[in-house]
Amino acid sequence: MVSLAALALLGATAGCGSEAAAGTSSSAPTGTTADATTGRIAEVEWARQCTVDTANHADETAFTTDLDARLAAAGFTHEQWKRWHDALADSPELISQFAEISATGCPAA
Repeated sequence: MVSLAALALLGATAGCGSEAAAGTSSSAPTGTTADATTGRIAEVEWARQCTVDTANHADETAFTTDLDARLAAAGFTHEQWKRWHDALADSPELISQFAEISATGCPAA
């Protein structure tokens, strides 16, 4: 079962001008293959999503700064995250991987 966070993330990526948003579809799975690297990026993203409600960022730049700090701590760049994020629009494997990572929910504050 795909978690609500994964669906929300997919919805956000589909709305960003992707072909998925344009209504194109394919009966065959496409997209990026999920692996250990994409899993680690998904873990960073999930941890970020779990804290975004309690974050007190003055503007969008602060959200990006927070994301970039999290990525750097995990050994990733913003560009790697962006490629992963954009690939969600057409990768059932990445969506499933993110759903598995987010399935346990956010840790209690």
